[in-house]
Amino acid sequence: MSDMVMNVPRKLRRGGRANDEEDSVNSGLELIKLMCRRFEVSDLGNLALFDMGCGVKLVQALLENDLPVGRYVGVDVYEAQIQYLNEQVRDSRFSFHHANIHNEMYNPKGLPLNDQTRLPLEAASFDVICLFSVFTHLAPHDYVAMLKLLRPYIKPGGRLLFSLFVYETTPGGHGFIDSISKNMQLTEEQLAAWDGPPDFRDWDPSDPLHWALYSRDNAIALVEGTGWEIESLNDPEEFIQHYMICRPV
Repeated sequence: MSDMVMNVPRKLRRGGRANDEEDSVNSGLELIKLMCRRFEVSDLGNLALFDMGCGVKLVQALLENDLPVGRYVGVDVYEAQIQYLNEQVRDSRFSFHHANIHNEMYNPKGLPLNDQTRLPLEAASFDVICLFSVFTHLAPHDYVAMLKLLRPYIKPGGRLLFSLFVYETTPGGHGFIDSISKNMQLTEEQLAAWDGPPDFRDWDPSDPLHWALYSRDNAIALVEGTGWEIESLNDPEEFIQHYMICRPV
């Protein structure tokens, strides 16, 4: 265990476990284990990892637990968070960049995501690109634009992994719809009849894109033409919603 403890301010922590810093870091550890398992490696020591919408929990999990990583680049729209990470992290394997992309909560004055958006990164330089709790807040046009934005930065043979909300119940019972149906005491039949499973649904328009839900078919169809091919669309697990793994075409 490393002696480094970051003690990240609450306002810079995100996600459903943000109120408990230890729980937040533990969820970061579980996501690292997930990537290692799915990519069939014992650790990230030989990999260059690009964490888009990075937040802080993967950084904390790696540094506070002294875990191997070849190189880590974190990019986020929340400028205060990137400033904090650049001030706190002195490890040469880590670097952080602010992306001035519009986000209603964290960067409302940012530029809309489109085909002209670029990042200050070297092309074809990452083995893994991950996005946790990013596509869960993207409308369909940004879903496509984000996939196109990321494509130039992956190495041949690299992998993309991102979490998303898929509008379906699953055997594991960890998904967003499972939670909603349980809390509202809806049966699977009632849920299926409740507006049906639309291609896309912004669950609560009064809180735009807090929960962006996709049908399985639409989530898959939107990948077409973005420079990626789908390896798998996976059911939720304890620390992650549905998640997709893609390879570069």
